[in-house]
Amino acid sequence: MKAITTICLIMLSYSLLTGCTSQSGNRNYRPATDDGIGYKEFAVSDTHYRVQFKARGNQRNNARDYALLRAAELTIAQGYDWFIVSKQTTRVLDEPDDFPESPEYIHSRRCGLLTCRSQTQRLPSSELDRHETYTLVLLNIHMGKGIRPEKNSYDAMETREMLSK
Repeated sequence: MKAITTICLIMLSYSLLTGCTSQSGNRNYRPATDDGIGYKEFAVSDTHYRVQFKARGNQRNNARDYALLRAAELTIAQGYDWFIVSKQTTRVLDEPDDFPESPEYIHSRRCGLLTCRSQTQRLPSSELDRHETYTLVLLNIHMGKGIRPEKNSYDAMETREMLSK
């Protein structure tokens, strides 16, 4: 009975662990809301788009891969086979934190024989100037059908398959 319980616990732990791992791989790949993390695209014409991906931290490679993944998905959704990256811009942004640090206080009480005295002191802030770092990748893409050009071009199906894992 103890062996069965141990095996069940191990299997449960494994399934929870692998479930969390598989979902966390693409947790940042999502549509951006307002100026937040994720992807956005802007149509320039029927076959030209500007794809943007914003990631938290200095993650140039991940942000680029997610921008390419979105370009591939967009290309397929528009009925095209391939896309060319005509321009790529990568920026690392250092923005102030939107949430100001709350001050911390220490409360102390000292008691003597006849009276007690309370004292409150504010702790100094350890980080007066807090910033958040983001990576922004912008791709200008041109979509097409048929024979794929060699230079700076990506097969949309292959790119989506490779980057969505």
